[in-house]
Amino acid sequence: MKDQDRTRFNALLSWSAHHGGTLHPSLEIYHDKLTKFSLRVNPSLPQPLTPPFTAVTCPAVTTLSYLNALIDGPLMVHQPLSLSKSSRTATFPPSFMQTTPPHVIGRFFLIHEYLKGEDSFWYPYICTLPQPESISSWQLPAFWAGEDVDMLEGTNAGAAVGEILENVRAEYKNARRVLREEDPGWKERIKDYGRVLYHWAFCVFTSRSFRPSLVLADDLTKKMLGDGGVEVDDFSVLMPVFDVANHCLTARYAWEKKVDGHGTTCCGLVCGDGYAPGEQVFNNYGMKTNAELLLGYGFVLGETDGVHNDYVHVRKRAAAGDGEEEGEKKKKKTDFLISLRPLGHPSSLVGRARPVPEGMGKGMKKVVMAGRFGHCEPGLVVDLARAVATVEELELLEKDSDEGGEDEVPAGLEELVQRLRDALSAKLAYDYQRLKEAEPEEVEDGQLSPNQALALVYRKQCEKVLVAALESLED
Repeated sequence: MKDQDRTRFNALLSWSAHHGGTLHPSLEIYHDKLTKFSLRVNPSLPQPLTPPFTAVTCPAVTTLSYLNALIDGPLMVHQPLSLSKSSRTATFPPSFMQTTPPHVIGRFFLIHEYLKGEDSFWYPYICTLPQPESISSWQLPAFWAGEDVDMLEGTNAGAAVGEILENVRAEYKNARRVLREEDPGWKERIKDYGRVLYHWAFCVFTSRSFRPSLVLADDLTKKMLGDGGVEVDDFSVLMPVFDVANHCLTARYAWEKKVDGHGTTCCGLVCGDGYAPGEQVFNNYGMKTNAELLLGYGFVLGETDGVHNDYVHVRKRAAAGDGEEEGEKKKKKTDFLISLRPLGHPSSLVGRARPVPEGMGKGMKKVVMAGRFGHCEPGLVVDLARAVATVEELELLEKDSDEGGEDEVPAGLEELVQRLRDALSAKLAYDYQRLKEAEPEEVEDGQLSPNQALALVYRKQCEKVLVAALESLED
């Protein structure tokens, strides 16, 4: 680690410790060529670090989120958090606080604290974040240069980039309009809150934040939010030091919310794996596919014999005339997974973690198991079967019959299974063709930018997923 980086992180650790944060005495922050700033066991430790152990604790007072904008400062331990909204002093004007989504307010608050420089309570933390002027250090795919984004065309990530950009532009435009038009004092100040800073704040929160319900004490969030209509997970929270630990899909962990001996609410990263001296210590961000990791964190996980993370997302189309509220739709799963390896394979961790569809009759279960849909998420097969089956076939699907073996398609459902296989094959063949049509021209080694090289790795794995699934359906 460079001396200037060591100085910055030492200042962060001192600041965190002053407010009740801890780092396990056998751990240290270091710079890894691949994962950048990370946690590891001190190489000089004479023996491995055995589980369970608390790697780091982050006190609520050092967290940064929408909650801090409500009171224009840190969540102090003995602060009267239950003050009515009318008696609180928020960071931004009332019109902005009342009409702007909480997650957008959180990003503006981060910009606000960045602009304060050394006067910010969070200055030691902000100094260790990727800095706004070093754009390549924090850019997620949504903000890549056009020629880099082009490498994602035809993939799930490529489709999502446009949606993300559209949302970010609308959020930023509306937030600036409220501050500029509804509060005269902000007409000049808003110029400091530029587009690049908002993109930076978006990427910082997207790649480093956590859900409040998982890391903040329930009584704290209830007191802060009250009955104002904001739900606890309508925003996310930054966790200094806690966010240094990188993601490992197989890492065993727990996020333990507790109150320490000084009455400080905090969250600890409890590791369930042992680590040898010099080994990196990991957190686990949850069961996210490579498409989700690429969009949200800027990396993908490589394929190994023991685990893979390569999936193609197939979006479920909303039924015509669906009367659900928009918010209810968003809470429901809207896509299904196509996997590089069968969903039942031990290495398909993310796919295996997907919930099994409820209410399946034995006929449906046999169709899923015996229809050779192994690379397709069962929910996709069930959803499609219920949509295209005849009345007679639906009755057979829900029938609780034990006729035939587990690997046999029930009598009367053979034609349905073939229709399902044909429909899925047609969909995946279309996706494969779209991917190949957008395939970039071959370039010599060394001529790709880091973003392009990453995108190329991702799209090649997407192609492997589609080929594997198509071959299994055609057997």
